[in-house]
Parts: sequence; C-alpha cells; structure tokens
Amino acid sequence: MGTRRLTSVLLLGAVMCGCHSTQHRPPPSNPTGGASPRSASPTTTPSAAPAANIQPLPVRPVQKSQPASPTKCPATDPAAPAAPASVLVTCDLAKTTVYTLGPETMRLTLTRVDRPESLTSGFYEVSLTMDSSSAAAWAAYTAAHLKDHVAFVRDDIVLEAPIIEEQVTSGKIALTTQTAQAADQLAQLAGRGA
Repeated sequence: MGTRRLTSVLLLGAVMCGCHSTQHRPPPSNPTGGASPRSASPTTTPSAAPAANIQPLPVRPVQKSQPASPTKCPATDPAAPAAPASVLVTCDLAKTTVYTLGPETMRLTLTRVDRPESLTSGFYEVSLTMDSSSAAAWAAYTAAHLKDHVAFVRDDIVLEAPIIEEQVTSGKIALTTQTAQAADQLAQLAGRGA
C-alpha cells in the first residue's frame, strides 16, 4: 500500500511538472524531539512577489548522481558560487545524493514561489511560476531534452533533480519533498531575493 501511494504521488508530480523526480530519503528526524513529519504543517512562508525580487533559478544537466551520506557531500559557499560555465559537484538539500552537474543551460526568472502545500500525508509541494520568456524557454528546452536529467540549483545545492518526461508548457515547476520542514526550506531558497 505504501509503495502504491508513493508511486501515485510521484506520478502526480510528474504530471504537474512534466518531470520525474529522483527519489530521496527524508532528512534525519530531529533528535531533540521535534514534531514528526506526519503531524507537522507547513510554515507560512509568504509568496514572493515581483520577478525582479527573486534570484534567477539556475538549471544544470545532471552528468552523474549517486547515493551519499552527509559526510561525503562537498562544502558549499553561497558567497562564492561555482561559475556558470564550470562543472559543479554538490549534494541535494537532504545530503542523501551527490551530483556531478554540467555547466548551466539556463536561468529561469521566477515571478512567484507559493507556500508549501500538503499533497498527502508526508509529501509536500512548492510551486514555482516563471515569467513568460522563461516559460517559453523552459517549454522549448523540455521538448528538446526528453528523458534528460536536470537539476534546479540554488547556492550550489540541488533543490530537485527531475528527469524530463514531457514538454512543460504550464509555466510552472512543482518541487516535491517528504517533510514540511524541507518544503519550507525549498520555498525559502527558491524564492530568495535578488
């Protein structure tokens, strides 16, 4: 039953974003006795407003990915990000996967980052809305790169790394995660001001 529910959630995410996410384990539970992911609710991160106030979201092709532990993840420095033309070796937010990413293929201009929403027990989504030129560029890119593995990156950290399953013409990207805390962190990073 749990596998069936996970499959339906992943398929829902694939339909909404036209992508298929790689599966990630949730981050370790809070050892100080915090709320369990099931009882936690998303915090009220306000939606980001004008596009000029949100940093562009880099997209890089995934050359390689493999499971990792937090100790195997390279350190990142938001004050000194990797050059857009360079290869980047980094991890995801949960530090469960290490990625080798190619040079940036594009930067998407976001007009809105919605608050996290609960999809089902234990799964949350953060919806990103692009401006019209980025939506058109993303639609063209996804049409030309079916089955390619890409990563949305902020501060040299992979926010999500989906496999493109179909052309995305909605102008939106849905990032999914397994805990309210991780969804809130995704929303904050994706909606970071310029």
